[in-house]
Amino acid sequence: MAATQKVPPQTGANGSQAKGSNTKNFTGFAPSFGLNVNVQANGRGGGGGRGQGVAAGGQQGGGGSHFILGDPEFNSAEDVRNYCNMVRALMIQAAIELAMASKILEARLAQAQTLPGDNPIQARMRALKVGRKLKKAADGATAAAKSAVGAYGAFTREYADLMRPRPQRQASTNPFKF
Repeated sequence: MAATQKVPPQTGANGSQAKGSNTKNFTGFAPSFGLNVNVQANGRGGGGGRGQGVAAGGQQGGGGSHFILGDPEFNSAEDVRNYCNMVRALMIQAAIELAMASKILEARLAQAQTLPGDNPIQARMRALKVGRKLKKAADGATAAAKSAVGAYGAFTREYADLMRPRPQRQASTNPFKF
């Protein structure tokens, strides 16, 4: 018969499993979130060939472009539409991540050790002030996504006559002869 040994609980990632853990001893803050962007080529030879993709660290695969979305090539209406759609998708993702980071930061700072002579409500208000800045950044990313959609809408409105196929003149049945 094997004797069972009692093993004390190990500290988890957030210290919640440890007995007698004290959340008032806040030692630091290290958020871990990143932005991943996937850009795909449209497969046509005519335009929009920015299919190199972007790695998580912002490193561009392939060409030497310094732009996250690739070099802006506006050679056709399709290029404008694709670029505006990529901006919208990137900004929506950034807005979601910034809003989540804002809430995580607020919660983490609310658990921090209070300053001497500070009450818990003041500590929570300080955490909200700090988190509000990231929330404002998320609102800016949302506004950028809306503006990208608006840019394509304005493009289609202002240049609709150039985008419509023009009627072609039929070839004459009596060609000119010298």
